[in-house]
Order: sequence, then C-alpha cells, then structure tokens
Amino acid sequence: MRKLQSRPIVTDNTRQEITSYEMDDFPLSMDKQLVSRNDIAGIPHWHYEIQISVVSSGSVIFRTPIGEHLLRKGEGIFINSGVLHEIISTEEKNGEYLCINFDPQMLCGDSDRLIRDKYIAPVLSANSMAVFLLKDKDWQKKICSLVFRAGDLSDQKRYGFELSLKVLLYRIWELIVLHCREHLLKSVSINQTDRERLADFLDYIHKNYMKHISLSDIADAGHVSRGECCRLFKRTRNESPIAYLMKYRIRQSIKLMTCTNLTMTEIAQQSGFNTSSYFTECFKKEIGTTPIKYKNMIFQITPES
Repeated sequence: MRKLQSRPIVTDNTRQEITSYEMDDFPLSMDKQLVSRNDIAGIPHWHYEIQISVVSSGSVIFRTPIGEHLLRKGEGIFINSGVLHEIISTEEKNGEYLCINFDPQMLCGDSDRLIRDKYIAPVLSANSMAVFLLKDKDWQKKICSLVFRAGDLSDQKRYGFELSLKVLLYRIWELIVLHCREHLLKSVSINQTDRERLADFLDYIHKNYMKHISLSDIADAGHVSRGECCRLFKRTRNESPIAYLMKYRIRQSIKLMTCTNLTMTEIAQQSGFNTSSYFTECFKKEIGTTPIKYKNMIFQITPES
C-alpha cells in the first residue's frame, strides 16, 4: 500500500505539467505536497486536469493570474483546467497541502452529453471560475472536508475505493455547480454546437491516437470540412487539430515510459509514431529533451561514463 507522498512537478517547454496517474484508465492523482521541496515550490505550471488543493499543515501561498492567496490549514483552492499557477513556501517552512487532480471526463461518460454540456463544460469555459478559494462559506468548507476524505480513501485503497472516490468527485462537483450557478449562466465563451463538435473530435483522437490519423479523419468525426475543423480548434483551443494530436501522443508515450518496461521503439509505435526518429523529433520539440534523457531524469538514472 503506497501512502500519499510528494510528487515532483515536471513540466514541458510550454509549462504544461506532465501528469501521471497510478492507473492509466482512472485519470485522477492524489498527492500530499511538501512545499519546502525545490521540485515543487516556485515552478509555474498548468495542466488540463482540474486541481483542488487543501492545506493540511502550516501555510501555503498559491500564486495565480488573479493574485497570491495565503491559505492555512483546512483552507483550499479550486484551479480550473489550463490555468497557470505556482506554489510558494512561507516562512513557516512546514507547509503541506493535499492535492487532487482529475480529468473532467471522469465526471461524464462518452455518451453522457447532458451532464457534460450542462454541468461540466460551462465550468471549464467560465472565465470567472478560473480560480476561487475554499475557505469561508459552509459549502466551501464541505468541499475541503471531502478532499481530505478522498485522501484517506486513496491512502487505504480498500476494495471499491475507486467507486468511492468517484462518488466524492460528484459530491464536490454538485456543490460547485449549485453554488456557482450565476457564474455558469454567464459562461458564453464556447457555443453549444462548437462544444459538441469539439467533444467529438477529442473523443476520436483519444480512441485512435495510436493509429495513422489525418486531418480529414478528425474532421469526419465531427461531420465538418477540414477547414471548419481547423477553425473550431483555433476558436476553442487556440491550436490546430494536428498539434493537439501530437501533444496527446507525447503524453501517452510518457505514461508508457513511467508505467511499462517497453523499449523506446515499442513506445513510439504504441503512441502512434511511425518511426523512432520521428518520435524523438516530436518529443524533443514538445518537451525540450529526448525521450531517453527524459526517462533518465524521471527515474534519476545517471548514464555510465
């Protein structure tokens, strides 16, 4: 049984954190982060996962686009998908926080569009909900207590704990939606049609990234032209469909590096790259180093001289 422990914050050259999960098919991570560590504090980063953090010891400063927030034991913060943030140590030096990161897709299945479109997508696209604190109101304190409960479940890992964790996520999300309804009704950054088509595009990429995929294949998944597919990605994600595909493949390759004993050639093939050389080229462009050097860094392997 692995007790919750601190996990280094590792980023690529865009400051995106490379998030790893204990279980590939359960995109949720829980960590107890010790802020005094050099590989945690002072590293600006962002990730597609939603983060909810609650201070478990001492005090911690969270630096976000809307300012710095000093939080003490029992107080927390919600950080939305894609929001740049940084952890800062205080003079107390014993700051520690419980951190839960999870893919929003955990809250809805592939066919559960009502939940996704009515209760999840509006939170992700609401500018006023990029960051908010969990400290003063009863519902916010309730969320903090649920995060601590999730930490206990993740620590104990009893049979069925994944189901219990998902129940807690739904309870947390219900509290957020019910008490932030006014903000959600003002969320108009992505219209319903774009949201549905983007979901179709991403679903197709996530299920087929290991195969050869063309721009036409992605566009066909949303029943639009290649031009409209590119324009929609630009409107909603500010990147091209192929750029997203490459980034997703790289992220899957990193999971294979950390969770399997596959060779780099096998990892390249299973991640959708035709050749090892092309894999290395794309990886270095995205992460800033080669796959071999990255793996050595993750596992702290020193090459023999």
